[in-house]
Amino acid sequence: MAITFPRELPAIPAEDWVKADFYIDDPVKTSNSGARLINYTQTEDPVWVADIETKPLDDDEFAPFDAWALSLRGGLRSVLFRHPAQAYPKAHRGNHAPADDPGNLVSVTGGNVLSVNGVDSGLVLSVGDRIGLERSGRYYIGRITEVSGSGTTRSLTVEPPPFDTVAQAGAVVRFANPALVMRLVPGSYQAPGEGLFRTISFQLRESQ
Repeated sequence: MAITFPRELPAIPAEDWVKADFYIDDPVKTSNSGARLINYTQTEDPVWVADIETKPLDDDEFAPFDAWALSLRGGLRSVLFRHPAQAYPKAHRGNHAPADDPGNLVSVTGGNVLSVNGVDSGLVLSVGDRIGLERSGRYYIGRITEVSGSGTTRSLTVEPPPFDTVAQAGAVVRFANPALVMRLVPGSYQAPGEGLFRTISFQLRESQ
């Protein structure tokens, strides 16, 4: 079967991931303008970065993971990243069902306030949870900074603001396993070995 890209992370047991840091790189620079004033300028769009590391893997575990990394060709091919250890909102780590049902994006106001309907009435979202948007083959992940609503509707304020392609009425809103297109940072893939085992580490960077 032909490999399709963006490609999901390798399917390994959850306990084999020992590091999966997922954070925003928000490049802002400062410059002094005199009279104790400081100018702040955002120089690039904020992007998600993932720092990944596995436990020591034996050769049977390492070989298919290494083949996956080789297929990415140093970042020329993309990854469809889903966080391997934080798939659900905080309130639904034990009760997945309400979060498994996606919502529907109705509108976006102020650049980052999402009006969502069609959600499970039992869905509980908290500040700090991550949600995803999907539309026309494009993906977005945002972290909730404010949430309100009840029943089948929610108002969600998210950061960073979603880009135009996904910030459209009708986009799918994911509460479980949100996905993001990312690419391997060139030179970041490492697989040092000791004896019969190798530890894999690499960095991914959002790249639509």
